[in-house]
Amino acid sequence: MSLAGDTLKALRSVLLLQEDVRSLKEAAQAQSDRIMRLAEAHADLRDRVSRLEGLLEGAALVSGQRRIEG
Repeated sequence: MSLAGDTLKALRSVLLLQEDVRSLKEAAQAQSDRIMRLAEAHADLRDRVSRLEGLLEGAALVSGQRRIEG
């Protein structure tokens, strides 16, 4: 190939790589957003379970049953 052909081929490769990097950056950001939402949902569930445990222990104390260990 000629010098111009090699230059154009290299430029095309660089542009394709830039597009791939941009796509990967967008995918990584989307994954990061999903992980943040998952972490928030996990915290919400943990709080709900803690409240349920408190209700169960309170009900057990009122009824005179032994405490449930877990």
